[in-house]
Amino acid sequence: MTKPLLMGIVNATPDSFYDGNPQNNLQTLLAKCKDYAEGGADIFDIGGESTRPGGTPVPAEEEKSRVLPLIRAVRQAWPQIPVSLDTVKIPVAEEGLKAGVSIINDVSGTPDTEMFKLVQRFNAQIVVMHTRGTPQTMQTLTDYKDLLGEIKEFLAQKIAQAQSCGLTKEQIIIDPGFGFAKTRGQNYELLKHLDVFKTLGVRMLIGLSRKTFLSQKREGAPKRKAQTLAANLVALQHGADILRVHDVKETRKIMNFYQELQEAK
Repeated sequence: MTKPLLMGIVNATPDSFYDGNPQNNLQTLLAKCKDYAEGGADIFDIGGESTRPGGTPVPAEEEKSRVLPLIRAVRQAWPQIPVSLDTVKIPVAEEGLKAGVSIINDVSGTPDTEMFKLVQRFNAQIVVMHTRGTPQTMQTLTDYKDLLGEIKEFLAQKIAQAQSCGLTKEQIIIDPGFGFAKTRGQNYELLKHLDVFKTLGVRMLIGLSRKTFLSQKREGAPKRKAQTLAANLVALQHGADILRVHDVKETRKIMNFYQELQEAK
């Protein structure tokens, strides 16, 4: 059994829903990466634009100025740890790939054909996520006749599109998009049935960390750690290949426990 991978979220933004900080700077972000590396992260996921519901789009040049210095510094400091770039913009993705990124994490739901071709040209990998609309409109687009079936068909079409651009299944990663154009109940249904996507034949990334639907009694993001850890264990049980998280050290303990449980006789 292939061991699941742990992806640490690095938000180079002033307005992320959880850890965006107007004081974010290169040294602060590198300190976070150091904590992640020591905590057992397999991948750094660097992003320069918040995709939270209602998030404000950022011009490509500003996004590049936020992420490229960090990418270069991280590649130099931890060359053994791959870097994922969370972006929907081709110019940002291209500069990131030139700087050493090996995964493009595109949360747009509708990657441009040129994005697939760009990833193929650099022999990189791409994460394709299910969503609807934009961060400004997605929470009004939650009407599904068959939640699991529609998400699976959407992702199957994206896999086929990526393959038509020259990507192999080994280069394609799917993300069912927790919190994106889905209600609390729909997120719960999705979590309970993640295994339905395993027949698509590609790796599956799961991003549950501190999401609003995990809140209980109006808890804010810093209060959602326990639910996040529990939800990630459920995701592992249902076939998650990559967990994208803020709490790297704690999640690594969960993953180690799960691995030992699977190997126990």
